[in-house]
Amino acid sequence: MERKKKILAASLAALVLAGGGTFAFLARKYGGLDGAMAAALAETASRKAGRELRIKSFSFSPLSGVTLRGVEVSERPSFRNGVFFSAERVRLAMPLLPLLRGSVVFSAAEFDGAFFKAREKGGEWNFRDLLALLPDTVKGLHLTWNARALTFRGARIQADLLTSGLSLDMTETDAEVRHYSSFGGNFNIRASGRAGSAFGGRLFTGAYRAKADLNFTPLGLDSSAGTLGMSGLELGDMRLGSLESAWKLFKIGRGAERNYSAEVKASGFFAPGYRSSFRDSVDKGLKSLFAALGAAPPKIDDIRADRLSARASLKGGRLNLEEIRLEADFANLRAAFAAGAGPEAELEIEADAAGKKFRARASGSDARPKVEPELSESLRETLLASRRGLKEFFISKLKL
Repeated sequence: MERKKKILAASLAALVLAGGGTFAFLARKYGGLDGAMAAALAETASRKAGRELRIKSFSFSPLSGVTLRGVEVSERPSFRNGVFFSAERVRLAMPLLPLLRGSVVFSAAEFDGAFFKAREKGGEWNFRDLLALLPDTVKGLHLTWNARALTFRGARIQADLLTSGLSLDMTETDAEVRHYSSFGGNFNIRASGRAGSAFGGRLFTGAYRAKADLNFTPLGLDSSAGTLGMSGLELGDMRLGSLESAWKLFKIGRGAERNYSAEVKASGFFAPGYRSSFRDSVDKGLKSLFAALGAAPPKIDDIRADRLSARASLKGGRLNLEEIRLEADFANLRAAFAAGAGPEAELEIEADAAGKKFRARASGSDARPKVEPELSESLRETLLASRRGLKEFFISKLKL
């Protein structure tokens, strides 16, 4: 027992001496690790990045690594154009053994109270110049400094896409990115927070949580799987209680080899009954639906839907919307759609409303369509037009 105590004491002493030696070496080399060091570091980084950089304090510990407080990075070229990034605290973990060998390796990075301001105009982002500072690589996406983990706590991200007129504000963001491979890269991402934006002059807000696995090869992103959940969604006066989605994407960007699947479920939808473009679209759809049922559409004030779900897959170059299901206070609907690169496509619709049921299916090509059962000329054309529109959207515009 006495021997073990001596060995433990000797080991601790060696660790303290090594840490102290490392600290003394860095202090001797850089002239002290205090406010002056922070200023010198900021000046050096500013010249390299072509932007102004401020650091209030800088500290180093052999066990915890480098800690920076009050970090600010300007827009290019100076703070006169605003702040691009800031953080209350940044910690860079540095393994002790590489330091003793004279090598600086950052194994992890933590950011508390970080703020990002991203802006796009004419296809150009305001951080493009910073990307040019990354080392050249043929390994797809990678993390600089060989970092295995990035952690953000209480972050805020503002993004303005001036070309499209879209803005995004993500607050209360907690995120963790883990990197498991140096060849190409396997990444695991966990994030949660709140998101806000604006569509058509209406404010969008909601809470989110996301999980994603990304696998990169030397050619780029090869596969991804994950989930996204949102709650308390509001768009103007419209509300959605919850939304859950999941996806699996394999052989991304490989044409007919792609193997994708996705599903989404939503519940608790509400839209007020006053006139709007959304209400006009719903009324138009209901008019066509109830005409097929041979009944007058009901008078609806507020629009409510208990559940909405959808499943889709893309295999062998063929898209299958296996099921789209809507359970609302005015009707229950189910639809399915399938199409590929060829001229043929299938669309099937089922409806249950006003005590009546309706089912129709369109298959074949546009030149030789087949509609079952026989419908009136107007309903037949409506069904075929819907099929053409879906194929145009998914195959031509989305290039699936």
